[in-house]
Amino acid sequence: MAKKSFILRKKNNKIAVFGGGLWGTVLAQHLSRGADRSVWLWEHFAEAALALAASRKHPHLPDFLLSDGVRVTSTLAEAVTDARVLLFVLPSQFIRRTAAAVHRLKPLPEAAMINASKGIEPGTLLTLSGVIGQELPGHRGRLFALSGPSFAREVARGKETAMVLAGPAGAERASLRRTLEGVAVRVEESSDRIGVELGGSLKNVLAIGCGMLDGLRCGANTKAAFVAHGLAEMAALAVKAGGKAATIYGLAGLGDLGATGTSPESRNRAFGEKLGQGKTLTQALGEIPTVVEGIEASASARALARKLRVSTPLMDGVWKIVHGSSEPSALVAGMGFRARES
Repeated sequence: MAKKSFILRKKNNKIAVFGGGLWGTVLAQHLSRGADRSVWLWEHFAEAALALAASRKHPHLPDFLLSDGVRVTSTLAEAVTDARVLLFVLPSQFIRRTAAAVHRLKPLPEAAMINASKGIEPGTLLTLSGVIGQELPGHRGRLFALSGPSFAREVARGKETAMVLAGPAGAERASLRRTLEGVAVRVEESSDRIGVELGGSLKNVLAIGCGMLDGLRCGANTKAAFVAHGLAEMAALAVKAGGKAATIYGLAGLGDLGATGTSPESRNRAFGEKLGQGKTLTQALGEIPTVVEGIEASASARALARKLRVSTPLMDGVWKIVHGSSEPSALVAGMGFRARES
């Protein structure tokens, strides 16, 4: 008998999105455009959930209006109950506790879990889908990751966007891909979940480096060399972790870095640029309104590279600068160039 549990076109198909931040809110809006769907957006902070439910506006998206097809709640059980797709769109430090809470609420056995957050858990050095899998062991066979160059504001404006859905091959993945796609959103499929997630996390480290080079007023030649060698480091680390180099040179690595390392929309690039201009860590962070994922990712990347015995001098260089022991100019010297004359 053919499986039907994951077919999302039948009635009463509920999707739960965990995280009322910028990306979570935009994804919930995007998913609500499908027919015969019920989309629930869970926001941990009750006050923020009430404000979003009442105004239907996100504070960082002034021209955005959340559709009536999205129900906002701060009660996790309301979002989890009967949901057939559970989408995690949270800061990396909240993934484990949320997954554990979801497990206690006993989600549907046939529910698919999708991680759309980017990061590597400190200590365990697991990708975030790995964290979810630990807390929801019964759903490891239905565990996926969504990543790629996808600025939330651009998706909200209807700009054409391509992403990658990684996880077990088969009809379920194909069905989820169709669910995630839209008029301006295209989704590719991959079986390399580790490579896709590492690409999404590690590119934030290199994006900070790209910003530093911008702040130092280095040229396009310098930045191109940094990106090329940085991608090689990412690929080497991904392969040693069990992923594929080809994944890093696709949407989830090169594509994501191309966007994050060059766009004014990128918090990581903007943060690095401020450091390159001579601002302190505190000053730079004070001028960025939301989380800079690459700061934590740089520490996790360094720890993972040491654990797997992979040489990553450029990502190490970003870590040394971000954590205060080196000046941004050291990044250029770390690329093999001589120190600039004063």
